[in-house]
Amino acid sequence: MSARRALLLALAAVSAAALWSVRARPDRAVLPAVEVDDFTALSGRSAESTPELWERLKAMGVAAAVLREESAAELAGRGDAMHFSRGEVDKWRALGLVAESAGPRPDSLWAKDAKALARLSSALAARGIDVSTAIAAGGVRVIELPPGVDLARVPAGFDPESVAVVSSAGLIPVAASTSSVAMVAGRRFWIRSLQVSARRPQLLRAAHGRALRLLILRPAPGAGLEETVESMRAALKVVRGAGVASVLSAVAPPAPVGGAAKYARLFLFFAAGLFGPLLAARTGLSVAQSVRSWTLSRAPIASPVPETLAGVAASWAAATAAGLFAVAAATPECREAFSRSWTLWTLSAAPAVGAAALFGSEGPALRWRWRAPVRVRDLAAALVIVVVAGAMLAPRSALHAAGLWESADRLSAAADLLWWWPWRWREILIGVPCLVLTFILVGRRGEHDAPRFLGDPRGWLIPGLLAPAGTIAAIAGGDVPLELSVAHGAYAALLGAAFGFAVSALRTRVESWVLRPRHAGLLT
Repeated sequence: MSARRALLLALAAVSAAALWSVRARPDRAVLPAVEVDDFTALSGRSAESTPELWERLKAMGVAAAVLREESAAELAGRGDAMHFSRGEVDKWRALGLVAESAGPRPDSLWAKDAKALARLSSALAARGIDVSTAIAAGGVRVIELPPGVDLARVPAGFDPESVAVVSSAGLIPVAASTSSVAMVAGRRFWIRSLQVSARRPQLLRAAHGRALRLLILRPAPGAGLEETVESMRAALKVVRGAGVASVLSAVAPPAPVGGAAKYARLFLFFAAGLFGPLLAARTGLSVAQSVRSWTLSRAPIASPVPETLAGVAASWAAATAAGLFAVAAATPECREAFSRSWTLWTLSAAPAVGAAALFGSEGPALRWRWRAPVRVRDLAAALVIVVVAGAMLAPRSALHAAGLWESADRLSAAADLLWWWPWRWREILIGVPCLVLTFILVGRRGEHDAPRFLGDPRGWLIPGLLAPAGTIAAIAGGDVPLELSVAHGAYAALLGAAFGFAVSALRTRVESWVLRPRHAGLLT
């Protein structure tokens, strides 16, 4: 058995073990949530006065209610307390409306409700503000503030009555967050906010995109309460159909890995991101050449279709094995902590190493190019490479910068069966088509009619490495379920192969047009 086959078998065995172990420990949940302020605005009543609304939402499948923390200024402006600022009191005294020794004191809070006063006192104490309390005539409780306190910057927590009514309805109270994550029952959930009228692809990507997801469903602009509730019922049906739990599991966190084992697993994790795409591409080339020999001896008219499809399938299988190996190499906490950096590493390191290995052997010619004066077209080519690389590594930022994000978002929402394609677009549109062209051009080497225009397979293989790199990154770098990642990779390989054959046919047409003799048109 060759060393390459032994390595592939080892990867397959470790990958199968990783898939089995992850399936045995499911820890996924999607909590559909609503913002309390949005629905109180639709109903025209406060949260505590509409308990039937929250019970209705709970029965539909809503799991959490997002509450915005109030400030001390909002609490006073709502009427639970009265704030007398220094400027206001001084104005009253200057007009003779209040005597110097009577009336409210400057920078004071008055409240009859002891609970409201205690809430304000606790909020001020939590900010380290020293206050004094007293009881005025008529049983009014007074808080005297130091000069210069801005109550708008003093958080006063959540309305206890709102928390009580949503909790009694069975909803989990969740604090609103300005970041991309929120803490729910001591666990970190990634936030995704969509309108209740969102289409099925958007809802499915939100449900499957993270292991722990807080999906906030907002009312559509101009929609009424009943219309919003009906749209939410349809959206929740799609989310339930995704098959992800809507309750928190009681899975105990795994024991932390420390010491040398932690760094060894981290090294294997990043090694899989570098060598996995290279090994997958090499496997695809080897299988394509083997199948080509069989095709030429049995059915030469079918060439190059069988060997190309076999090479794409072998590359996808090897990349899938490498991705599952990366899953087994690193703990879930490690993969989550290094998700962004590892994904960028996987997508960029293998093409860079491949380009250095393929074109670095040119020797004197390469050194001559580096020593030659820089021309305008060299700068233009470098700029194009930088822009293309940035667009491939950070597509959302690039689309926002180009002003095309809205159009791309509508396009991604319109793909019903292919709702997952924005996750695998690099493989479908770039990686697999370039691999197809690579296999075809490598198979045609040595033929008398070998292509000359854009016919260097090395130039196609470098972007073709995005196919196995994207597969590995999708399996080990994201939170998409492994079963879906593997299946989506197979679908992406099929779609990309079809697109690649179309590009190959177009390249042949362009080649024949570019290379045809100039007098051919005069002779025909």
